[in-house]
Amino acid sequence: MDSLSTLVTSMGLHGRVDLLCRFAGAWSVPHPESPPGQVPYHVVLAGEALLEVGRERRPFVAGDLVLFPRGSAHTMRHADGATLAFAEVRRPLGRLVELASDAPRSDFDMLCGTFELGRHHALLLRALPEVVHLRTRGRDDYAGLHALLHTMRHESQQASPGGDAVIAHLSAALFTLVVRTLMDQGDLQQGLLALLMDARVGPALAAVIAAPAEPWTLERLAEVSRMSRASFARHFAELSPATPMDVVTALRMDLAARLLRETPRSIEQIGEACGYTSRAAFGQAFKRVHGTSPAAFRRQAG
Repeated sequence: MDSLSTLVTSMGLHGRVDLLCRFAGAWSVPHPESPPGQVPYHVVLAGEALLEVGRERRPFVAGDLVLFPRGSAHTMRHADGATLAFAEVRRPLGRLVELASDAPRSDFDMLCGTFELGRHHALLLRALPEVVHLRTRGRDDYAGLHALLHTMRHESQQASPGGDAVIAHLSAALFTLVVRTLMDQGDLQQGLLALLMDARVGPALAAVIAAPAEPWTLERLAEVSRMSRASFARHFAELSPATPMDVVTALRMDLAARLLRETPRSIEQIGEACGYTSRAAFGQAFKRVHGTSPAAFRRQAG
């Protein structure tokens, strides 16, 4: 399995499609800031609108996909900049809720959903831009995205058995395609994904993702990348404000948090899976990153 696939698989990402919005006339829809680890996204199916994030305003048209890796508050409005509230109608539609203007027809249609990564994947989310905005209209190289979005829309409007599982897998595929597109376009200059793409330090990071329990040191990372220790550290610093061992620790702690939340393994077993032979050392590292002990984290996760 390649390193991006391993990374996304290890996240245990879940996704859902919540709303099919159909608006007409003057409308404005604010979206508050999302909790940590929740990444809202929107896909325009027809029409055009304005998207506002802070003081920035940008057009948002059919074929556009936008997601907010850090859950930023944003507002969508009619293309003329309308700020008026509108009379809305909510109707069940398969697994979706249809949110519509009280009008006989719409001139703007949009799917709204959420990727859920959990609080413990901050390292990956920080590697993405605050706003990811892909314009897919007229782009043959986005054929895979178009097909996937069409299938998600169709599945969401049905009430067929297994639909939730299908949408969860499609959502993970959509998130992965978006990240891969950003990587292919060279839009990621720093952070985890920039490190992963880099021909020199990428092999070392991929090795850590594939085998987090190994006793990684700066020397071993440099050896995997076939570089001297000094050259490896210097090139790494050009791509990341964090040190190599800080990134190793962050990746291990992301994995530890997921295992604590999703598996019945003991704290000692999870520590060993993350490269720690001492429960005390594991607990100290976990608390530095997550602000609480492994046991308390597990209790809070329910």
